[in-house]
Amino acid sequence: MDCQSSLSITKGDRLYTNLYRPLFHVLRDDVGAHDMLFPCCRREMYTYFYQNGQGHPNCFDNINQRLQELGVAPFYDLQPFNIFMHTSITPDKKVTVEVPLSQPGDCLSLQAQMDSLVSVSACSVNESTCNNGNCTAVKVIIHGAERSAEEL
Repeated sequence: MDCQSSLSITKGDRLYTNLYRPLFHVLRDDVGAHDMLFPCCRREMYTYFYQNGQGHPNCFDNINQRLQELGVAPFYDLQPFNIFMHTSITPDKKVTVEVPLSQPGDCLSLQAQMDSLVSVSACSVNESTCNNGNCTAVKVIIHGAERSAEEL
């Protein structure tokens, strides 16, 4: 956020590491609404807001589990880039989650600016407007230097 001097990211912008190195360049953005304020959902969040945290799938566990399988130590302060998550700041300075602006087939295309390890989790919040009450899968396509595509 500080490198862009903005709470939003869209085509032409760059995402940076916490050491201020360019990480990704945004080549295409069909929606233009992504969140960089909300933390990863986690068991405790579901318990606090919805009283159903025990056993509820969540991005914090999904991301850390996959990273651990790759030999990466867990992150306890995950600050995600919530792609397609539509948030607003109200006049009284509250941050709210709104109904998504994205539609099936919308695309965000990022070009890596350095070698990167990326972990993706499809949001599992169906208790709020975040996913319009309906969680769906996300399609990720990775093009390598040799331009072959690997779908995850």
